[in-house]
Amino acid sequence: MYQPLLDKLKASIQHWANKNLSYAGKTLLVNSVIFGLNNFWGASILFPKVVIKKINKICKDFLWGISDGTRRHTFLKWQLLCSPKLEGGIGIKEVLSWNCAQMVKWVWKLHNKPQSIWTRWAHTYVLKGQSIWIARQTISNSWYWNNVVKMKDLLLNIDGSSSLAMQLLERCTHHARFDTNAAYDLVRSRREPVPWHSIVHGNSCHPKNSFTGLMVMNDSLPIVAKLITRGLFLVNRCVLCECSMEDLHHVFFNCSYSRQVWAAVATWVHLPLSFSLDSIVQAFLSESRNGKQRASLMASFHFIWKERNSRIFKGAKSSSDSLCIVIKRAVSLRLYGSFA
Repeated sequence: MYQPLLDKLKASIQHWANKNLSYAGKTLLVNSVIFGLNNFWGASILFPKVVIKKINKICKDFLWGISDGTRRHTFLKWQLLCSPKLEGGIGIKEVLSWNCAQMVKWVWKLHNKPQSIWTRWAHTYVLKGQSIWIARQTISNSWYWNNVVKMKDLLLNIDGSSSLAMQLLERCTHHARFDTNAAYDLVRSRREPVPWHSIVHGNSCHPKNSFTGLMVMNDSLPIVAKLITRGLFLVNRCVLCECSMEDLHHVFFNCSYSRQVWAAVATWVHLPLSFSLDSIVQAFLSESRNGKQRASLMASFHFIWKERNSRIFKGAKSSSDSLCIVIKRAVSLRLYGSFA
């Protein structure tokens, strides 16, 4: 019964997989298109684990790209990507939690829509005068009703009592309607907030630059040093300066090429010059920074990394001065619509 859903997801992948999309564009599609296909299904049934696993695999393959049937090396965990931006992720809806949030609606309906046909049927033929909070999963119940009882148990496990669970349901009410996003926020797994979320995800930053910045903050870029630990046989040498081994800190801060770029960008946006990630983050957190400074930081991460990849895969080189012009143009176009 789930095959039509999986077929639609695969059809979406085949349609978009060959498009020239950035990771940010793919992320948007995962949320708005691919996950939208299962909203109708997820509001009615609780997906088995095997189906959730297949949906996640389809989405991950699409996001990271498929080469000869094998997904590329990835360094960001899917669970992290499914976290909100405040917690260091990019806000992809996690399938299981979103499915549960949709199914919580039926428990909410029992208390907030007493005149609906479904609520009256449930009280008359299933609960028979009992409270939903004492209902149990039994063999005699339908598979669908046992899923509703599972959602009741989920709410009880969050706070431990029916009165507190009722309060959770009230938090899922918005203008007398069920708010699935609020329910999702209740049932999803949580992480500690990260201090740099406002730096990476500022409105002034281009989404694709923010995605690169996110990978820098999580030390998740496919640097040669990391690829070697994955078993690949590579020569560990920085292609930007050609005089040192490549790791994250070197590529963006210790490399002579990157230092020239940072110095020019820092002067342009009036930032204190620093050559370490921790000190740069502290400089942004210690004082109020404007959108131009945040956008320039993310753009610098993105275009330095792009220059590194162009040298490896295309054999094309740009001088540090040329790259600075590209960064300034990208930031100006993003903020002002023109390059001054």
